[in-house]
Amino acid sequence: MTQLTIGFLGVGEMGAGLASAFVNAGHTVVSDLTGRSEASCVRALKANIEEEVSLEAVVTRADILFSVLPTQFAYDEAARVSKLLKVTKTSLLFVEANAIAPSLTADISKLFMDNNTNFIDGGIVGAPPSGSKRPRLYVSGGNVEPLKQLDGSGIDLVDLGNNIGTASAFKMTYAAMTKGVNALLTNVMLAAEEHGFLELYLQEVDQSQANLAQRAKTNISRLPCDAARWEDEMKQIARSFEDIGLPSSFHIGAGEIMQILAASPYGTETRQTHDDTRSLATTIENILKKRRVTVSRLDPFKC
Repeated sequence: MTQLTIGFLGVGEMGAGLASAFVNAGHTVVSDLTGRSEASCVRALKANIEEEVSLEAVVTRADILFSVLPTQFAYDEAARVSKLLKVTKTSLLFVEANAIAPSLTADISKLFMDNNTNFIDGGIVGAPPSGSKRPRLYVSGGNVEPLKQLDGSGIDLVDLGNNIGTASAFKMTYAAMTKGVNALLTNVMLAAEEHGFLELYLQEVDQSQANLAQRAKTNISRLPCDAARWEDEMKQIARSFEDIGLPSSFHIGAGEIMQILAASPYGTETRQTHDDTRSLATTIENILKKRRVTVSRLDPFKC
């Protein structure tokens, strides 16, 4: 196996998880942690990521550069990389692995047209690597051969062909279902509580829609942990549907649900600090209490 130097833009839970798996497989992982949060720096340390002094140093060293960022930073960070590549005249494989619409991926790919860059459209499906469990990295466009060295070491690689945008579309379609359903369940539970019959409603759903009831109980209380970063992802999903002439307003609404969750009393929780003993009913009740206070402050005539 050839030892690779793999750079990362972003060291969130997914980025750090992938990095740790790649290091364990014998590769070197580097990242510029300048200005990153304390949590990101701690994750990087635990993942054995080597800290570089600048993004230029990362770009110069990396054979492969993964972009795994909050969606709103995807274009600007790619533009920074593209500019540095033109200055350093370095060649690398760039994996655009953010949860973004295919049209945005296409726009980002154009940044690298004049560079000696192997641009890969990527979509990650699944949780960060843990034990024998690995996320799937769906890829399209460019030459994916170098990535096959990582197949089975932190990721399961799935090649979708030569078209840039296909992998992003796969990710968007998958996230539209999983996160969209969770947003819908949250909204109906909020409505049931607002009407004053949440307990009875849950009894009915338990009896007649057991799978959805279990999904709601499992997922809703922990959604605020990720809601702030998923709000923009819902906009990207909406854009991906709108671009192909399909209704997009549902996921605009899902983004509004994420906004409500992010502003709730649990919006500052992380996956590590989340109280997994908190019930669905308690979660919904307290989210609505906070929302009523916020609405009343904005409109004192609304009760």
